[in-house]
Amino acid sequence: MSSPSRKRQHEDDDMDVEGETKHPFKCLPMYGEHKRAVSSVKLAPSRLTKEHAALCASASADGSVKIWDLGASMDDKTQESLLQPETTLLGHSRGINEVCWSNGGDPFVATASDDKTLRLWDAQTGDALVEFRGHDNFVFCCEFNGPSNLLVSGSFDETVKLWDVRSGECVCTLPAHSDPVTSVSFNRDSSCVVSASHDGLIRVWDVCTGECLKTIFAAGNPPVSHVTYAPNGKYVLAGTLDSAIRLWPIGVSGKAKCSKTYSSAFHNNSKYCIVSKFMVAQPKRRQCIVTGSESGHVVLYDVHTTKVHQVLDRVHKDVVLAVDAHDKMELLASGGMTKDRTVRFWAPEDESASLKKLRTD
Repeated sequence: MSSPSRKRQHEDDDMDVEGETKHPFKCLPMYGEHKRAVSSVKLAPSRLTKEHAALCASASADGSVKIWDLGASMDDKTQESLLQPETTLLGHSRGINEVCWSNGGDPFVATASDDKTLRLWDAQTGDALVEFRGHDNFVFCCEFNGPSNLLVSGSFDETVKLWDVRSGECVCTLPAHSDPVTSVSFNRDSSCVVSASHDGLIRVWDVCTGECLKTIFAAGNPPVSHVTYAPNGKYVLAGTLDSAIRLWPIGVSGKAKCSKTYSSAFHNNSKYCIVSKFMVAQPKRRQCIVTGSESGHVVLYDVHTTKVHQVLDRVHKDVVLAVDAHDKMELLASGGMTKDRTVRFWAPEDESASLKKLRTD
């Protein structure tokens, strides 16, 4: 990753979890690769793919986004194989910090780059459709709203911007923070945006008025590396550089009190902006939070008990910055930093069997 906040740190101590996990996630026998650190991985929404099919977009400090088709890649081989991307998106002049899929029916993705711009792409053809200019420093994060007519971005220039997706025009600039903005996320109805920053603050914004509705911070004011809304829209999940992930209620009235804290010896996060995601594709089987670690691990926490549900096999050889969970399948993606540069995919055996079946149908 080319941005200053993502300097490398790596630990080599191997650890394991006591107890047995039902339907454990296993690394699938194929992987993608970039020329430099993988900064972001996003599995495409299920509405863009056939049942049991999966697409993944990965962004890198090498300035590219690659689109991987997992369904077309699965076969009965057990030997690990290097995937070839379906499409490669090229056009940014510097590294890409985040990629996100649109929420509509078109296979569009947006990217946030160190070249101070965002771009809208057709992931199928590889064409760049719109360029968004206006930030004065690295653009670090981005996300579409529900209808995908707005794009929100956060930057090292300490602002949050809202963009009209069709025209590429900035419709609102929020002087959001006093340090780089590390993460942004829309709520379920797209009426609010939450932003996070190295200044230690999490702020909730009214999209229509630009008013700050709430400010949240943890004890000691640790820098915030990532934030996202919970699926029910009632909480935000925030990772901080004290190796903790916290769940905060987001009701506008009153002072926010942390509901749950997730931390363990497997999860180290003191230097980089590491992503955390909810994994609730099969809520009757499990409801988890998945996150990366500076130790090279991918860790799953039980949402309710806060205990470690599973620590995935340590296949990444460097810091894991990027993780994502599929919206309908128990499928995970992860990406490693400079000494690794791989995109890995994870699923329980029954889910990976469904992906294999798709190839033979």
